[in-house]
Amino acid sequence: MSDSLIHLEIVTPGKVVFAGEVKSFTAPGSEGMFQILRNHAPFISTIIPGPVKFTAATGDTKNFVTSGGTVEVHDNRITMLAESLIPVEDIDIASAEKERAEAERVLESKEPGLDKEAAKHALLTAKAKIKAVSA
Repeated sequence: MSDSLIHLEIVTPGKVVFAGEVKSFTAPGSEGMFQILRNHAPFISTIIPGPVKFTAATGDTKNFVTSGGTVEVHDNRITMLAESLIPVEDIDIASAEKERAEAERVLESKEPGLDKEAAKHALLTAKAKIKAVSA
């Protein structure tokens, strides 16, 4: 491994999305956005819905949106366990707008038995998708 690289593994429930060497990794932690570079102190964070970005060893930058998860950093290794991770280029803006509208409908509804917490999470994820595509 190069003196400037760190190993990144991103896993979703369905598959390993990425495993390889990167120059940097950026994600939305529960306390704000953070960036990890080589020799970062050990670190664990909850990830909230938002943008995830890394710069591969080749210099290519990869941009995603996550619905949340956790990240652990230890000994120049980053492990991200993500609920979901969507490449920005795969986001369908019309679907994201529908997801946003449905989440807002549930949150505004007085109908009993609706899962307001799930709707809040869905709203944050939909807004993150829309923002990523609009950027």
